[in-house]
Formats: sequence, C-alpha cells, structure tokens
Amino acid sequence: MLSSLIRAGHALLMQPQCPICRATITSEAESSKPCLNCCMKLDLPADGLRGLSPLKWRTLGWYKGHLRRLLLNLRRDRKLSAIHALAKLLTPLVPINAVLVPIPSWKNLNRANPLPQLLASGLCRPCHGLLRRRYATVGQHHLDRQLRQRNQIHSFEAVPGLSNNSTDWSFHRVWIVDDILTTGATAPAAKNCLQNLGLTVGGVVCLAKTPKHQSSQLSQT
Repeated sequence: MLSSLIRAGHALLMQPQCPICRATITSEAESSKPCLNCCMKLDLPADGLRGLSPLKWRTLGWYKGHLRRLLLNLRRDRKLSAIHALAKLLTPLVPINAVLVPIPSWKNLNRANPLPQLLASGLCRPCHGLLRRRYATVGQHHLDRQLRQRNQIHSFEAVPGLSNNSTDWSFHRVWIVDDILTTGATAPAAKNCLQNLGLTVGGVVCLAKTPKHQSSQLSQT
C-alpha cells in the first residue's frame, strides 16, 4: 500500500508539463515542446513561415499578439525551458548542414538581448560567434525603415583573429540567428560582414517576423 502511494506521489510530482504554460501533458516525449494549446494561442503554423526578402528567412510565426508578448517576456526573464521549446519547433526549418551565427548585442551583459545566442544554442546545429558590434547603435524601436538601415551600416565586424586566410572555413552555409526580423536592417548588415570573410550566407533564422503591414507602417512614421 505504502509503495503504491509513493509511486503515485512520484508520478504526480514528475508529471510532464508544457514548458510555456506549465499545463500538464500526457506524453514525456512532448514535454520539450509547447503544447497544442500554446501553439494555437501563439498562432504558430505547423510548418512555420518562410520568405525571401530582404534575404531568405525562416521563422515560427508573426511577431504579434501572444507570441510578441511571450518573446518580450523571454528577453527579460530568460526562461530557458521556454526558449529551448521554441527552438525545438524551429529546428526542422533549419538546414541540416547549416552553421549558425547569432546576432551579438551591443548592450552590456546585464542588459543584452539573450535570445539570439540562446536560440542558436538550442537549434542542434554547429554555432560560432563570428561577429561583434563595432559600436553601440541607436535603439531601433522607434526608427523607420530607412533610419534602421542607416543605423546598421558597418555596425558589425569579425571577432579578433578572424580573417579570410587565418581560418579554414569549411562550412557548407552560414545562417544568421536573431530573435525578430522586422524591417530587415540588422540581418543584411551581418550578412555583408560575413560575406567579407568569404562565407556563403544562406539566410536568417528567427523566432518571429514582423507582419508586412507593420513593417510598412514603420517605414512611413
């Protein structure tokens, strides 16, 4: 009798939960991914989203509603289980031979956006920190498209010690990793820097993409 109670209590304590909403789920195998209710609430298409402009991109969904609020909270709270769960959903969209390069933040460690690095670490692909910021850029939240692009010109450089000849770049193709793709100023700037190193950039992988109409509104403000 006692052993049965212990097993029941252990099962209750170890019951798998959704890493996003903490709701109980029935399968241990599904505990590393968002539950079906969360996927529906976050409006995540089963096969993600893909596009070609301003460079090839792949993402989980549109940066709006519950997904937008979740990502803003994750920037602050750095909830690893939730970030890794989103990475698990995004992994099938990333080419198997991709080498990932996360976008570095220009802010200090305590204020830096952790999502690109944490996402890259959770995507089960080789990851290299090849880039660093040359200087602190102006916050882009209230800038229109043209100012965002101007703000990012020459904003990246290779980490010290890297050059076209000093490293054996045997990578098949590099994919940039960011949390959100908005007007497409940051990723192309990073792409230009990587191409100057002799690397082939496949595109950008991100958690969310700003809907086209919102990007248009930014360019008109």
